Amino acid sequence: MPLDALREPTVVEKLTQAAFIWDNFKVDVSLWIGSGDFSDAATSFCVLDFVLMLQAARVMLREDSLAVFELSDRQDEWHFTRDKDLIGLRTRYATREGWNFRPAEGHCLAREFDSLVEQSLRDALALIFSRQPVTQQNPYLQALASNGFDAA
Repeated sequence: MPLDALREPTVVEKLTQAAFIWDNFKVDVSLWIGSGDFSDAATSFCVLDFVLMLQAARVMLREDSLAVFELSDRQDEWHFTRDKDLIGLRTRYATREGWNFRPAEGHCLAREFDSLVEQSLRDALALIFSRQPVTQQNPYLQALASNGFDAA
């Protein structure tokens, strides 16, 4: 049984957006941006939280050259940059001595990043639906599947 925000078993149809961002459907993400492999920084994430972060970065980078995000359940920072038509990514993590950047750094064309973001939502929903077919009855996931990021 999945958990809701209060950490109690809940039927899938009643799960809210928060349940999919904090507690359920955690995955290890394999993410490459250009030559940068970010898979080490992407372990045990709630898959929809990760996808929504990518979408938020895409939206912010339309207006700004820097977008910094943390996932809902951890402190690590994801630094997205935009220089004309090039998107960059670096991650950093907190230690007792301060913040440290991980060695991976990657760049790709903005249109490639846009495609990645769109595909990531489709893949996340396909993964959830394949592992738990009953999730297709969840109103939040139904809205994401039919309306894309507009439902978020």
